[in-house]
Parts: sequence; C-alpha cells; structure tokens
Amino acid sequence: MVEMVWHGFHFSATSIPMNVIFIVFTIALFNALWQRTSARAGLSQTELLVIYIMLATTTSVIAHDNMVSLMGLFTHPFWFATAENEWIQILQPHLPKWLVVEQFNIARPFYEGGSNFFTEGYLRYWIVPILNWTAIASLIFFLTAFLNVFLRRRWIEQEKLPYPIVQLPLDMTTPGVQFFRHRGMWLGFLIAVVIEIINGLNFLYPVVPLIPIREKTADLSLWLKNEPWNSIGPTYLHLRLFMIGLCFLLPLDLSFSTVFFYWIRKAQFVGGKAAGFYTIPYYPFQPHQAAGATIAIFVIVLWAGRKHYQEIAKKIIGMFTIIDDSMEPMRYRTAALGIVVCFLFLYIICSRAGMSTWVFLLFFGLYVIISVTVTRIRAELGPPVHNMGGVNPQTILMTAMGTRPFGTNNLVVFSLFSWFNGSNRSHPMPHQLEGFKLAHRTGIGHKRLIWVIALAIVPAVFSAFSIYLYVLYRYGASIAVDAPGQVLGPGQSTYQQLASWLQSPRPSDLYGTLAILLGFAFTMFLGIMRLKCVWWPFHPVGYVTGINGGTLDHFWFALIISSSLKYCFLKYGGARLYRRTLPFFLGLVLGDVVSGSYWSILSVIVQTPLYVVWFW
Repeated sequence: MVEMVWHGFHFSATSIPMNVIFIVFTIALFNALWQRTSARAGLSQTELLVIYIMLATTTSVIAHDNMVSLMGLFTHPFWFATAENEWIQILQPHLPKWLVVEQFNIARPFYEGGSNFFTEGYLRYWIVPILNWTAIASLIFFLTAFLNVFLRRRWIEQEKLPYPIVQLPLDMTTPGVQFFRHRGMWLGFLIAVVIEIINGLNFLYPVVPLIPIREKTADLSLWLKNEPWNSIGPTYLHLRLFMIGLCFLLPLDLSFSTVFFYWIRKAQFVGGKAAGFYTIPYYPFQPHQAAGATIAIFVIVLWAGRKHYQEIAKKIIGMFTIIDDSMEPMRYRTAALGIVVCFLFLYIICSRAGMSTWVFLLFFGLYVIISVTVTRIRAELGPPVHNMGGVNPQTILMTAMGTRPFGTNNLVVFSLFSWFNGSNRSHPMPHQLEGFKLAHRTGIGHKRLIWVIALAIVPAVFSAFSIYLYVLYRYGASIAVDAPGQVLGPGQSTYQQLASWLQSPRPSDLYGTLAILLGFAFTMFLGIMRLKCVWWPFHPVGYVTGINGGTLDHFWFALIISSSLKYCFLKYGGARLYRRTLPFFLGLVLGDVVSGSYWSILSVIVQTPLYVVWFW
C-alpha cells in the first residue's frame, strides 16, 4: 500500500530490506524481554535468522523494483492508448495476450479503484497472466538461487568477503541481550527516532519546528547558476541517518573509491558541458560505462577463482577432483541440473512469446553476468543502495547492434522483461547469498536453508499478485503522491520506449559501444593494479557504483561523514574503539527504520499518506 500505491516509504529499495529489519527487531526485542522475565527459552539466534532470511529473500522477489514494477505492464498499453500515440496499431497487435490484460473495462478499476478484485469477477481475466508470470518470475529467482551454490564456498569460505549488510541482523539476534543492553545503540536509536518523529509532526503541523536533515533545497546544483557548473546535476547534502549508520559498516578503501568516482561522474557532466560534448546523444554514457565495468568485474571474479570453478566443472561432469560438495547447499551436479531446467523452461516460454534462440542466449547470458556482479558488489562493498539504472541486457544489446537485427517480437519481449533488470536495487541474488553467509557464521544447515529459500519463492510470487491486485483495485494505481509512482512509471517508460523502437528503428551506437569498451578496459586496469600494487587506492567495485546511478546523489555526503569517522576511530583508537562505537551507528539505522515504519503503519490506519523517511 505505502510503497506501491502511494509510492511512499521505499521499504524494499535498499540493500537491507527495512520492513524485514523492523519485523525482526520487534521479534528480537520481545524475545530478549521474554528471556529475561521467563524461565522458558525464547527463540534462538538460528530461528530468528531463518525468519530474517525467509523474509529478506521473499521481499526481494516481490519488491519495489521487481514485481511492483511488473504490475504497471499488464494494462498500460490498452488503457493509455489514444489516437495520438497510435498504440492500438503500433503496440497492441504484437503483445502476447497471455502475458497482458487487454480488456478495457477490466483496466478501469485497476487505475481508478473502488472495486473488490476477488468478489466482482475480475480474477478470471487475470488468472492466465498471473500463472504465466508466476512461472517466469519463479524460474528467474530459482536460477539465481542455483547460481549461488557455485559462489558460496569461494566467496564466503575462501575469499572471506566482508558482507557488511549481514552485520545488523547478526548483532540483533545475538544470544542473550547484549545488543539491547548497549547504551550506545539506544543513544543512536533515540537520536534517529526523535528527529524523525519531530519531522513527521512538522509534516502534519507545520508550526512544529523542522530538523533539516534531507531538504530538497540542500542541493549544490541549486547554488551553481553559471555554465558549465550548472550541469553538475542533483548533488544533495543530506544527512539520512540510516545511510550514515549503514555506510559506517563499509570498507574504507571501497568507500573512498566510490566517492572518488562519484565526483569523476560529476566532472564528466561539467567537463562535457564546457567542451560541447552534450551535442552527442546519451553523453556521458554513464550506464554504458557501468555496463562495461560490470562485465569486467565478472571476468575478474571468474579469473581469480578459475581453479575453484575448474574443480566444480570437473565435479559436474564426473571427472576426478579434490573438491568435496557434500557440505554444500546441494550437490554441484544437482545445482547445474537445476540451472539447465530453469533455462529450458524459460526458453520455452520466451520462444512462445517470440524471442529468438540467439537473442535468448545473449539476453540471459548477460543477465547472469550482471546478477553475479551485483551480488559481488554487495559482498565486497555492501552499499546501502546500488541503483544501476541502464545496466541491463537491453541497453548493452541495443547499443552494440541497434534495434533492426532483433525485430518486433524480440523488442516486445525485451520490454516485458524490463521489470526485473531495470535498476537492480532489489535484486534477489545478493539476499540469497547473504543468507548463506549468515548460515555460515551461525551454523545454520546449508542444505535445509536452500530449500527454505526455494520453497518460499512460488508462494511469495503468487500471493504478491493476489495482494497487489486487491490493493490496486481497491485504491487505484493513479493516486501515487510522488507521481507517476512505481506502477504507472514503469508502464509509461516501457511502452513509450517500445513504441519509439518500433516507429523509429535505431542504428547501433558507436559512441555508446566505445563507452562500454572503455568502461570494461578501465575496470580491468583497476583490477590488475589492485592485484599487483598493494598501495593502489582505487577499487573496480567503487568505479561501477560511483560512475552510475542517481541514488548515490542522496547518500554520497553520508558516505563521506561515516567513512571519515570510521577512519579517525581506527587510526586513533584501533579496532577496539571501532567495535565500541559500532552499536551507536546500528542504532541510527534501527531508529530510522522503526520511526519510518511507524509513520507508514499509521498512514495505512488513517488511510492517507504521511511522512516518509526514505525516499523523500
């Protein structure tokens, strides 16, 4: 309701799902109180973390950037078709009818509300698309779970990547009540709660003073009026409290690299304006640079672990190998068979929708590469948000080849598949692997966990469709406070772009292709320098996150503050001071999450949008 219909508090559009943190924090708090006041044992850390993992993985499936975006694609080309846009002739004949809802009278209450989805006969028009998209979404998310089986040992046990995101759920669920006894945690918690409650009251009653921590006017671009500086773009000086807390967990070298390349991105804006490069379409090609960097990171990761993956390949085909997969979530051969089955069924569905075989291989090959890289970014850097808009198979293929080689049917499928690879903020694969990291740290059985994750996917997808459609038919998709919202927005951008592709075919983009190649080459250079020179300060993961994605505009300042404090604590107080101050920053995160959840729950009760902690 809050996130989808009103486009309010973005619970699921962050690396750590805030709705899950709120639920687990509440359970863990009451569990700690129960353990102190009762002789009976409460929930163990293992049980609490299983709850967290199940909720986090299912939230990523039904999230803001996944299934919420999908809801906007069903009826949009029929409801918004006009004589002027000619969508009736351009789009509608080419859309697979078993993936969309074309009845105009069924679309009206979807956008206007005031109906009951289950009692007024709408379900029979939706059941076929629901079942088909449930199959597609489930296969994609099963695929990512099987891929994680091959990455788990290398990244968690051998490379021992930090996984900063898992720190908060680990600390919250620690046996005993040590976390909840720490005064620093409650100090950070209270600071965040007081600020957000006061600002929430200011939203309702402007006479209440506002504590300015994230004002739209705190933007450097508003102060730079002269050319070329006015092309810098939004550069907010925000003090988002949960961002400050989460950024404190990040490795310092990666934080430095991310901020450094963020300002390289701003320099490209300003320098391009000064040099007249803005006459080149799509300059400065930041999604293209990030796409090349994404492929390069995949190559670096594959090359660094080549011996391990070679042993896995031997195990799959039955050759002698020293590797033992008996303690893995599942046997490597079983995981490989699962990947083959997922690809086979996806191929059948995509072929029926009109996708060519060669396009299918390229599209999903690139999707796997991007998925692995996003998961690597979360494992190494753990940024609070990783918005990688434009880093998707469509962008890469269109840039390199243009639209003509694909034909109408492939372009239609590209558009219908845009919902699960648009910005990669809510990607399910990192959540799944973080679940294995938590299992490794606490002794949860991997074999049981993989089935817990897998068996939750299909019910989560199907129930999400039911709940989303009930809410949309009751309230309407057109009432987002932050218009056009996450239902109308994706539908509008997707079908406008598709109509443009079909009406005005695009040639291959020479400059964009060059940007992809340069991004790839530069990232490979960064990776080689990191390998050869211990003193080299720039990390390839920092480049891919810093060079692209507008969300960093909102927390680059928080990243600088947190990293500076962390550097000072480590330099002058060592690891001991860092560990002593860490609960305070985790408290900032929890305080922001709890207060944001409070305002969201209250808004549902009073049936009106209220103060939002994140996004605005």
